[in-house]
Order: sequence, then structure tokens, then C-alpha cells
Amino acid sequence: MDKVLIVDSNADFLKSLKDGLDKMHQFEVLVASDGEEAVRLLSNEKVAVFVTDINTPTFDGLELLAFMTQEHPNTPCIVMTDYGKPWFRKRMDQQEVLYHLEKPFEIGALASAIFVGLNLRDEGMNYKGMTMASILPLIEIEQKTCRMEVKSAGKGKGYLYFDEGVLIDAHLKGRTGEKAALAISEWDRIAIKFSELPRRRTRTRVKTHLMDMAGATWMREETEAMSEDESTGGGVVLETSTSQTLLDEETSRSILLHSIDDFKSIKGYQAVAILDADGDILAADILDEHIDLERLAIGISSIFSVSEETAAQIGFDRSQALTLHTRSGIVLLVTSELEAATGLRLMGVTTLDGNWFYMKVQLENLFPKIVSGLA
Repeated sequence: MDKVLIVDSNADFLKSLKDGLDKMHQFEVLVASDGEEAVRLLSNEKVAVFVTDINTPTFDGLELLAFMTQEHPNTPCIVMTDYGKPWFRKRMDQQEVLYHLEKPFEIGALASAIFVGLNLRDEGMNYKGMTMASILPLIEIEQKTCRMEVKSAGKGKGYLYFDEGVLIDAHLKGRTGEKAALAISEWDRIAIKFSELPRRRTRTRVKTHLMDMAGATWMREETEAMSEDESTGGGVVLETSTSQTLLDEETSRSILLHSIDDFKSIKGYQAVAILDADGDILAADILDEHIDLERLAIGISSIFSVSEETAAQIGFDRSQALTLHTRSGIVLLVTSELEAATGLRLMGVTTLDGNWFYMKVQLENLFPKIVSGLA
């Protein structure tokens, strides 16, 4: 059975994660309360997926990730943060070896991320290892002051210099400053090491912001910016009315077509659909034509709307997903933090013994592609 290692200094939180994941009986969960214990376990156990909080005793999360790039470069990693989750504008972080997960989260969100990691490994998609773009946002979170040595297969070795989370200089094969930093920021298959910032490195030679260099922004900032646009009338306002969606049927079909192989590879796959907020189907693919997909879409959308109202009434956060287990199969309806910007919901159907967890993962992965299609 695959082994997953989780590192967090909060004993109660760590126990709750282990108890919740153990109930799924899908993989063995190992736990560590500090970086030193984590390194010992990694040296003695074959770990399929590594999960760590960004703030851990002995070695912090960044140092643990650096260890992974050196000793276990192809092992999928998940980093948990309290600050927020970066939203990458040019790609999906779910397809990278390093996955960012924002606290607080439901146990299902962590399970989904772990299944993504296992799938990357099984399909051989982890060969790129960790990327600089996925690491850079964490430097800002930690406000780290250090020199980072970076090696990349076929690219050589370079150095980045940080002062309280701000990139101030870089060095790569005779180049310094902005040009060197931009070149290094595009590397993948990296191995990194951290050391003290040399005293002579005090001059700021890099003007580009760290998050811009990573091609990302913080999800909370993105949400705040969208809210400001809606209230002031500035910028592009994304409608959230249930009577209108920004995605037309032709674009929906095109987006779904490009992702359909990912869904058809899921064990027990039956159907997938892109819905508007009223439950009407914009695009769909169905394996079993006996399923009345239109009625199912409207019905489960109605149930989901009721669940949203109920959650709000009892003070819970907004509903993110609904899973309906029946004797004939399993139906999922998934939204996203991006759902408010698109007015869309995604539905998947599997057989009773199908991999509905992975169906949920693929549905979540479809939202960034939809947003890209709207751009």
C-alpha cells in the first residue's frame, strides 16, 4: 500500500488528518511533528506523497521541500499554508509536483490533492520535478532572508538572493540581477539549497515582484480585486446571475473536448457535463445513453442550491461540492472559488465502484481551463 507522510506541529490537527484519511483505506498515513522526524522517516520509508505545513519546527517547510528536491525530486509534494493559495495565471498548479493547499480545508480537499499526486506518479507525469514558479510564492510567505542555490538538469546552477521575502539579486553564468532572476524563475526539475545571505548582497538589482516572476497572484487578493471591480464598476465585471453565464455552448464543448480523455480514463466513468447556474447543460459527454442527463443535472443543481442556503443559515462557509450515492451510481456536482466568476457548475457520474474521488479532482481541474477560455 502507498505511504503518505504528513508533517505538522499541531498534534490535534495532525491526528484529525490521519484519522480522516485512514477511514478511506486507500493508503497508509505516516505522521511527523517536526522536520527532523520527517527527514528520518523519509530516509527509512518509501513515501509516495509528501505533505507538510509551511511552518514546522527544526526545519521549516521550505527546508523540507529543499530536501525533497535533492533526495526525492520526483515525489509529489503538498504544502499547507495559512497565508493563502497562489493562483497561477499560465498553468494549473494541480498538474505540478508541488501542490498548494490553503488552511482551513476539508479532509476531502487533502484527499483529492493526494490522489492527484498518486496519479501523477502512476502516469509518469512527475518527471519534471519541482518548478521554480511553484516555490517562489513560499519565499514571500516565509519572508525568508537567504541565498538560494538552484540546480536544474541541462541548465546548470544559479543563485537567488532574498531579503525578508524580497528578491534583491541573482547570479547565473556571468549574468546578474533581473536577467539572471528571470531566467532561473523558468526552471523545472530543480534541486535547491538554502544558506545565509552574504553581507555584501545588500543592493537591490531586481525590479520584478516575486509573484509576477512566478506568474501568480494570491487567491485572496484576486478575490478582493474582483469584489472591488464589482462595487466600483472598474475593470471587467464577471456576472454571477443565474440567468446568464459568460461561457457559450460552443466554447464549453471545445473546453470539454480537450479534457475528455482525462475523464474517460477514470475507473467507472459514465458522464461529465458543464452546467450553468440553473442546471442547464452547456456541454456534455455520456457513456451510458440510458442516463437522463438533463433531468439529473437540473435535479442535482436544485439540491445543491438548497444545501447552499442551509449552509449559510447555520453559519457554514459556502458549499463546494455535493456527492450523491445511489444503488446505480455516484453523481458529483462541483463548484470552485472561481464559480462566482463564471456562473458555472460541473457534474460527473461514475458507476458505484468507480473512482469518484478522482472524478472530483478532474472536475476541479477543469475550472482553471474554463477561466482561461473566458480570458
